[in-house]
Amino acid sequence: MSEAGKEPAASASKEDWGSISKVVNAPLENVSSDASWISVIGMWLTFPYSLLQAIFAGLCGRIFVCISIGTCCIPCSEQLCSAMGSVLRGRPLYMAWTWWRYVLSGLIALIANGASRLALFQWEWRAFGSGRYWWHGEGVWCWSYEDCERILKSQQVRHSAFGCVQACVPDLFATNILIFLSNTGSSDSEWSAIRRALHELFLDPASESYQSRVRQLPAYIAKDWPNPTLEGMNDTTRLQKLVSKSVFYAMFGKWIDDADALVLTGWRTNATYFILPRLVQRFIFNLGIKKVKKLRENTVGIVQKHGLQDKFAAMNDSLGRWKRAPVVKLCDEIMYVIGFAGIGGTSAAVESCAAFLQAKIPKEASSKAIKWGQYDTSAKMVAKYKENPDNYIRETCRMDPPVTSATGVLKEVTEVTLAGKNIEMPAGVLNQYVVSMANRDPAVFSDPEVFNADRSNLTKALTWNGAAFSVEEADYPRVCPGRYLSMDIAKAIINHGLGVASGTEFVTV
Repeated sequence: MSEAGKEPAASASKEDWGSISKVVNAPLENVSSDASWISVIGMWLTFPYSLLQAIFAGLCGRIFVCISIGTCCIPCSEQLCSAMGSVLRGRPLYMAWTWWRYVLSGLIALIANGASRLALFQWEWRAFGSGRYWWHGEGVWCWSYEDCERILKSQQVRHSAFGCVQACVPDLFATNILIFLSNTGSSDSEWSAIRRALHELFLDPASESYQSRVRQLPAYIAKDWPNPTLEGMNDTTRLQKLVSKSVFYAMFGKWIDDADALVLTGWRTNATYFILPRLVQRFIFNLGIKKVKKLRENTVGIVQKHGLQDKFAAMNDSLGRWKRAPVVKLCDEIMYVIGFAGIGGTSAAVESCAAFLQAKIPKEASSKAIKWGQYDTSAKMVAKYKENPDNYIRETCRMDPPVTSATGVLKEVTEVTLAGKNIEMPAGVLNQYVVSMANRDPAVFSDPEVFNADRSNLTKALTWNGAAFSVEEADYPRVCPGRYLSMDIAKAIINHGLGVASGTEFVTV
């Protein structure tokens, strides 16, 4: 196996490499009947009627629960006129109308909750009775630290699903990306093979070449941002471009130009489209899908521009029976994870820290769920950051995590209580675990809505899909493989913005 930073032995010919356009335009998978174009036409024709119902449901929790799982007096309402009933029946076309009003009500509820996903999750949770579970999308959601930690420490079964709905593949999402693969515990599984190869070729913190590149990040950042100020961190495009350049350099050894970096910022700026189900994507004439397909093509184009095809050919050769054909398919899958989680997630973390340092609520955060406590001025925030950058970033990400939740499936028949009703869910139903709420569980974190970078149990936060920096880190098999790099990049950019000396210790090793 080639060490990260060294020239790989494998070579990708033009024929072996393939066409990224053919990959993103391959035949669609898992298109449910209620997401068909016939259903979309029906949704447009009945839009005023569906919207009227959605307004009431998006503003009234009791009505929202009713259209979600069926709680009215109509016989068999939970089976015949609810989103849950549609899912349990396989999402047939004759129940598509339940989704027309349901997806619109979710949008209304999101807007009513300040466009904050955390605020929306909490509103839904309260609407369902503030219990252990609630329903959203195509499955049940759980929030407690105990439940989320149990799932994160287990072998998870995954499907091609995101945000607790079927993912649009292969057009919006690449197929077989890491977040869709099950970790079975076998070292010969597809998930294990790809994750291992990703570490060895691109994210090996023990590699001297990797460590050297991380140490050089402050110098490159300083060259791109010659006159840094705290207020300059309000320029989110600048921050996103710096993150994009830093991620690409750390992994591939190439400091890209502004034009390439601007392309890669799309992994952050297009985030809204990733959560939309196919029904909604088609309702808006696939605008989001078209943008993300173009982003994927352009991202692979940057790989080709810098002559990095052989690195992916080497990775592909290491996968054994999980080898992709053509090689560009693997490149697309890996760059999707790097862009979506690495660039998008790190950009979100840096943007949140930039806002916190000015004692401002981040754009996508819930203003009702963040209290500054004793750090109610920018001066106090900056002083606290300089005292311990690592803890500052971790506490910021506990309160406003880059990734709020993740999708698995129920591995066995499970009885859940939803709005006072005991319902038996079959194995295979989607199950979302909400780390943004787990990190606010009062049973674990005292005064969870108050910023406190001195928490004694701060390493228990599940921000990076596990307690990423605790002594039990190895117990979380799906902990983010790029967690150290994300921290290092965030710290390098924030240090520069604040004029902190670049000698701050990084956490790569």
